[in-house]
Amino acid sequence: MLSKKNAIISLALNCMIVLSTIGIVISYFLGNDGQYHIPPNFRFFLYTTDSNVLCMLTAAIMAFFEIRLLKTGKEIPRLALILKFVGVTALALTFTVVIFFLGPTMGFMDMVFGGTSVYMHFAGPLLGFVTLCFTENIHIISKKALIPAILPAVVYGITYVTMVVFIGSENGGWIDFYGFNTGGFWYISCVVIILATLGLGALLRLVHNKIAKNNIEK
Repeated sequence: MLSKKNAIISLALNCMIVLSTIGIVISYFLGNDGQYHIPPNFRFFLYTTDSNVLCMLTAAIMAFFEIRLLKTGKEIPRLALILKFVGVTALALTFTVVIFFLGPTMGFMDMVFGGTSVYMHFAGPLLGFVTLCFTENIHIISKKALIPAILPAVVYGITYVTMVVFIGSENGGWIDFYGFNTGGFWYISCVVIILATLGLGALLRLVHNKIAKNNIEK
């Protein structure tokens, strides 16, 4: 069972994730167009926004059960942890793409870490990692959880390819704002992204389970 100390720390961090994400999303409609200078509605076409919102929802679910645990002592269900794992894996992909692709191609300070992007690209993924691996060490995450963990990337990838490649901006689709179709190699980008997501999920699972195992055996 999650200790009272870890439950309080995790609850505080999850509330920070929820409030920060909500605040930033609201700011999109109040004049914050960031370094991208794009309309608020278009922000939801970005994987950065989608992954942060997904993690926010899973953090809210976890916070609910942490409050219940502190009040009643009832254990946090495994499903809540798996959902959090899915959300954090999605954010881990955001962080990785930013560090290894968008940063070098668009500039770290101007396009990646400017304004509220510093939270969406860095602080948010960091908070997700810390909570999942160091404070929510209550259940072992099975290998089967890797399947739902890659689903957000798969769904977004299908949508992105459809809108960018098969429909195209000239027909009402999206421009290739991530550059994943540079040279027409969108299929290579898709394979790399899915494999990267699978690898990140496996790494998160490894770290979480190692710490959780020590906690459970105490």
